[in-house]
Amino acid sequence: MNELRRINGIWQLSFQGTTVQLPDSKGLRDLAVLIGAKGADVHVYTLVGHDFARTGADPVLDDTAKARFKARLAALAQEIQDAQEVGDPRRVEKLDSERDALIHGLTVAAGLGGRSRRLGDDTERARKTVSARVRDALSKIEHVHPDLADHLRRALQMGTVCSYTPRQRAIWTVR
Repeated sequence: MNELRRINGIWQLSFQGTTVQLPDSKGLRDLAVLIGAKGADVHVYTLVGHDFARTGADPVLDDTAKARFKARLAALAQEIQDAQEVGDPRRVEKLDSERDALIHGLTVAAGLGGRSRRLGDDTERARKTVSARVRDALSKIEHVHPDLADHLRRALQMGTVCSYTPRQRAIWTVR
């Protein structure tokens, strides 16, 4: 039987016939909540203990900054094409690196579905906090029970809303 049980500050984790113990941590508590939710979505505020949402006033990138990024990307595309036509591989490589850095910057600034991330956003902070706690817990589990860590990595969906949805049904007792 698969089980997560906390006894006197120690978690006992049993999965596929192997039982291990780890000291209590917020990440293990988060995992217990997610597994105990049996596939239901759990908002990160539930995991960090917030009961309200407040977003920061300013987006990471405002519309002017986004327009400048896009204009520079368009200019880079032309410069890369020109450098390729004249056979200047070093220039092409340099321009490709700049383009990759710009695309990475836009990706980091964009949230789910292309919405802008916001500075000072409590939801974003909660998402990062929970993700870090769960990653840390999975790392600790990896050292003592690699099969369980692998199972959890494949079954967890992390974001503003998190869930535990294994591909194959797994029955758990969470205490």
